[in-house]
Amino acid sequence: MMRHRVGSPGRFSGVAAGLAALAALTFGPAVVGTRAQAPVGDGGGGADSPAATSTFVSPAEVRLRDDVTFLADDAQEGRAPGTQGIEASAEYIAGRFKDLGLQPPPGGDGYFQKFTISGQPRLGDPLELTVKGPGDVAIAGVPRTDFNPMAIGTTGSADAAPIVFAGFGITADRPDKNLAYDDYAGIDAKGKVVLVLRREPGLNDEASPFDGKKTSDFATFRHKATNAYQHGAAMLLVVNDLAGLGSDRDALLNLGSAGSETLALLPIVHVTRDFADKILKAAGEPTLAELEAEIDKDYKPRSRELKGLAVAGRVKIDRPAIETSNVIGVLEGAGPNSGETIVVGGHYDHLGRGGLTSGSLAFLSTDVHNGADDNASGTALTLELARRLAERRDPPPRRIVFVAFSGEERGLLGSQHYVEHPPFPIESTVAMFNFDMVGRLNEKRELTMIGTGTSPGFDGLVDALGKDSGLTIKKVPGMTDGFGGSDHQSFHAKDVPILFAFTGIHSDYHRPSDDSAKINYAGMAGIADYIELLLLDILRRPQRPAFARGPAPARHGASTSPSASPSQSASTGMSVTLGVMPDYADEGKAGMKLSDVREGGPAAKAGLKGGDVIIGIGGKPIGTIYDYMESLGRYKPGDAVDVLIKRDGKDVTLRVELGKSTSPPKQ
Repeated sequence: MMRHRVGSPGRFSGVAAGLAALAALTFGPAVVGTRAQAPVGDGGGGADSPAATSTFVSPAEVRLRDDVTFLADDAQEGRAPGTQGIEASAEYIAGRFKDLGLQPPPGGDGYFQKFTISGQPRLGDPLELTVKGPGDVAIAGVPRTDFNPMAIGTTGSADAAPIVFAGFGITADRPDKNLAYDDYAGIDAKGKVVLVLRREPGLNDEASPFDGKKTSDFATFRHKATNAYQHGAAMLLVVNDLAGLGSDRDALLNLGSAGSETLALLPIVHVTRDFADKILKAAGEPTLAELEAEIDKDYKPRSRELKGLAVAGRVKIDRPAIETSNVIGVLEGAGPNSGETIVVGGHYDHLGRGGLTSGSLAFLSTDVHNGADDNASGTALTLELARRLAERRDPPPRRIVFVAFSGEERGLLGSQHYVEHPPFPIESTVAMFNFDMVGRLNEKRELTMIGTGTSPGFDGLVDALGKDSGLTIKKVPGMTDGFGGSDHQSFHAKDVPILFAFTGIHSDYHRPSDDSAKINYAGMAGIADYIELLLLDILRRPQRPAFARGPAPARHGASTSPSASPSQSASTGMSVTLGVMPDYADEGKAGMKLSDVREGGPAAKAGLKGGDVIIGIGGKPIGTIYDYMESLGRYKPGDAVDVLIKRDGKDVTLRVELGKSTSPPKQ
């Protein structure tokens, strides 16, 4: 399950869903017809089944265990795109589809729908950094000795650019902390190289207005990078702060030490303290240590232009594309509705060996993240349903396309590619079933179903069949509309009704401990029985389900989305929201493109829509999602702000009243 890789650890809480009480069903006879049928899956997962009361193991459990165990084995290397492990997993899934008699999709490479995503960054040539002063003064930096580019920045250059020292590179306005501090006040950074210290003032001061001895968000690379970009900097030089070093010697960070994702659209270079002190000395300024001490003394900026100096620098960071694949198997239908498609799937990629921006919550671990629940379980459930439907005597009334998506953990990239390049018309895709983390059914047999508001009658149907299947169906308040969280969002953005099954967040989520031994296979078999009944009902309906866009969630309380990630509204950790879904597949790198907007949300009310590119908020430029988040973090609910968008090649300014974020607070 996607967790956008932003900021601090522990950004979501577990699902705390409320049950939706319904007095009557809305589907009438069609539900009754489905309830009379038994699934073919021999799942044995009901409350009164042998699996619930003895050591009986059903054939479905055995199959599910085999699939999860293979996909979540260490040999698959955590199934990160670009690894041999995910390729082996794709071949395994394709082999299962072939054995079941499913057909490859039209236009694919066999069972594979290939696409490319950005790979890991690497340094290119040239790498140059020279500071020139009056006369013959020239401070030439040596790559990997005096300076090192960082992957959180971009390729770029500075040509005889002036340089300014901007303290810690922080702009902080927190009345609740009596904190008003701005390193950019009184200096002009536009078109200049900016030199800043890492972390924040008062790191050893318990009474620091930032956060005492704890580092605040203002100490992050994200804040420094986006703040420099939004002040128009041409290049950002970052140097270790003395308090942060403590007794350690000064050392350069590596290319990926701060992560591999681009935080801001400017070159970001780590320099040694010795190199920075040479620059300050050439300008006739105090040393870094002296400037730090002055700032720490009274929490007042000591920013200044370094007069008489000019920087010439060039940085090249390559991000070679890597190929990955959705794996697709097609079960053709027969009858008058056979031209319509139902998509059934879940993602099979995971986090590899973790890393700072992988989404791993084990921040320092390089162990294999096996992702048994996330999402070998959803992939195995897809395979189990493919077997059940393929083995039925008669073909289904509608086509079923079974898909194992790649790139979900990187931002729904596989499902986004599918809906943009569908093997069958998206207009004739009548429903999408998504399974993400379905392997931890608890003793109360609680299954969360999201998207029940995306078609009239879904809400009653999932309850009725859930009760018959011995499950307690939970609904997440504010998440019945199917917006965000996992691959169903890509289909929801195309007006396709969705149903998303999920058994809950747990302490192993996005950690190496998410292993196959912890999966409840009997519970998965029961879920397969239940989903099979839901699928059969929708397959056999004379009319396709109507699509309904639900309203924005209520503003009270915290959202309990499965991932509680910025994928819902790109607003996690902030008090406000626009109610938008970023298009993570967009490689334009010029603003934040929107995949969708939430019906009834602030953005929709102001006239924003999917396909718009946000390029400014409140007069500040937006180049990445991180600029977007940094900008929104300055506001409170109810504030009205100008949002500058690019639409059909034209700049359009819309006035938006910001809503209250429903994401849980950072922990």
